[in-house]
Amino acid sequence: MDQRTIYSHGNIRVEKENHRINLTNGKICFVYDLAEGNADISNNSKSIVLSKLSAEIKFDNGAIVNSKDLQRVFSECVTVEEQKDGFGEGIKLTFLNTGEDGYVIYQNFYAYQSQDYILMDVVVKARTTIRTNYVAPLSVQLLRCTEGKDNRFIFTPFDNDDFVRYSSLSFTEAKESYEVTSIFDNDTRRGMVVGSVTHDTWKTGICFCSGSSSELSGLTVYGGITSKQTRDTLPHGFVCGETVASPKILLGFFDDYRDGLEAYGTANGIIAPHLPWNKGIPMGWNSWSAVAKDINYDIFINASDYVKEQLQANSFGTENTVYINFDAGWNKLSEEQLISAARHVKNNGQVPGIYTTPFTFWGKDTTGTLEINGELYPWRELLLKDEQGNILPPIDGGLSIDPTHPANIMRLKQQFDKFREWGYQYVKMDFMTHGAVEGVHYKKDITTGIAAYNYGMQKIVDSMKEEIDKQEFFISLSIAPLFPSQYAHSRRISCDIFGTINFAEYMLNSLTYGWWMNDRVYKFNDPDHIVVYNSYNHLDPILYNEGLTRYISSAIAGTMMIDSDDFRIEESRKRTKEVLTNEEINKIAKAGITFRPVEGNTGDRGCDCFTRYDEVEKVTYLAVFNFSSTMKQEKEIELSRIGLDQNKEYILYDLVSKTRTVLKSKHTVLLNEAEPKLYKLWENK
Repeated sequence: MDQRTIYSHGNIRVEKENHRINLTNGKICFVYDLAEGNADISNNSKSIVLSKLSAEIKFDNGAIVNSKDLQRVFSECVTVEEQKDGFGEGIKLTFLNTGEDGYVIYQNFYAYQSQDYILMDVVVKARTTIRTNYVAPLSVQLLRCTEGKDNRFIFTPFDNDDFVRYSSLSFTEAKESYEVTSIFDNDTRRGMVVGSVTHDTWKTGICFCSGSSSELSGLTVYGGITSKQTRDTLPHGFVCGETVASPKILLGFFDDYRDGLEAYGTANGIIAPHLPWNKGIPMGWNSWSAVAKDINYDIFINASDYVKEQLQANSFGTENTVYINFDAGWNKLSEEQLISAARHVKNNGQVPGIYTTPFTFWGKDTTGTLEINGELYPWRELLLKDEQGNILPPIDGGLSIDPTHPANIMRLKQQFDKFREWGYQYVKMDFMTHGAVEGVHYKKDITTGIAAYNYGMQKIVDSMKEEIDKQEFFISLSIAPLFPSQYAHSRRISCDIFGTINFAEYMLNSLTYGWWMNDRVYKFNDPDHIVVYNSYNHLDPILYNEGLTRYISSAIAGTMMIDSDDFRIEESRKRTKEVLTNEEINKIAKAGITFRPVEGNTGDRGCDCFTRYDEVEKVTYLAVFNFSSTMKQEKEIELSRIGLDQNKEYILYDLVSKTRTVLKSKHTVLLNEAEPKLYKLWENK
């Protein structure tokens, strides 16, 4: 028997046993069969097994080449290289697969001493130029979960447009996900996480072949997905060169899938950190839900004054992070009014914010021109087109602007220079996915939508570099791809949210399966503007409990706390002051720490129960929601399910009613119509 140790250090060990290479990092068992050209990967208990993993690439002539069909000679094809990077100390284990036509496929696997996961990617090299829009570093023939009784996979949307929802579905419903998924048993919470951690070139798709309740008959993670979900009408752009690299993929097994998703979020932040921010969470007011495009100078000024006098002075706000923000419609104001409005806000001890859509053309006439620095540029030249020169179809009523076009770069620099000159220090950037769709770009070396988006976003950040470095300018993304994320401080976790309970539930669906982004992928999850009294597009005032739900659901998100009520209405002023000035709840929000969902089997609905343990106070916070505006509900709370000892007693303190009860093994909460509860629990000694 040919058995020997190739590498051993710490908890990482690589061994050769006949024609197999075995790798372990203490959590993962990895066995690569050199004869077959594929690998089996499992957790230590082998309760989750991925069988016959290989890599594949599709060339522009339609030919698909799989690594298992190529040649491997042990003395030449297996290398181990020590490395040290942001993930810690570890190794890069490479398998070289050689084709007869002069190309090679390198399969790289990265294991680290301090990480519970491995990373992997594929590099394809050839003597001539490669053109591909599909490369999969992970393609398995079978995924088997032997323990789970409630096996789930998470559908993660590409972006947050069109009121898209996350979904937690059974294996028999499995189809696809974007960038990341978790496969887990909701009863035990044990599971795996797999997803892309690089987002410079590819849109990453995760494709499932459905099977039984415990098996998937196929799983592929690949760069090159486009669909209605990515807002594309064209195939993924081709990546060209003598060397082409896939996205880098994380694969890990975890005792709690929630730990795994948080580890995945942290891994993305290691590779591409979000913009730095240590000034506390943004709180304040935004104009959209209150008045939409009817915003004017007087409404803006009055909102600033009301926030200062009634909210800011009563715990709703932190020093230097109370924002009064224009949304769409500010362009109706004169330059003098915009400057005066910003000055007034600053005199109130607040920070003025504004709005833009950097990659979207909203005009009706594409034959018009854009003037920049005295030069005229036809708008048609700036718009993204297909290979035949046709302008791409509109998305949400707007056309996509090419992020790489120099005229658009100059336009955006000019706009951000104006924002700076007028005194604005916060920008909400909306409809960002327009800049990530596939098309033919001005810069010919940029051939994919994500590469173009990175280019355009970097230009924006560069234009405000000094202010961003000093943390004097805040960038908030609204409708935007989940990745890349390094160009903003926050991203709205869902699509538009208004005041009624259905909107709160929709936002909490995104929090249920996307909470892990907060302070990892972005500094803040943005739960969108809070509506306590009413929205411009809703005839009657919302229920008091609906407004309270929007407030509490925002406070647990991680978070940003931006109200958007119309303060010209007396009842609106009265209710917002009553709801938004709960000092204990505002303290929770100001911590900037997201709550976790208790359950992950809610389909495409939001979880109605979230928790957070406070390491400083040694208390557990518990949020419970009723998503019905017409029916009361009873919710049973089990101590063990929310991470507490079921053999102990706890004090249950209601942060709204200020009442206390004793909680034992189980507790039933009675919720009125649309009513939320936010509790603090500590051991009753």
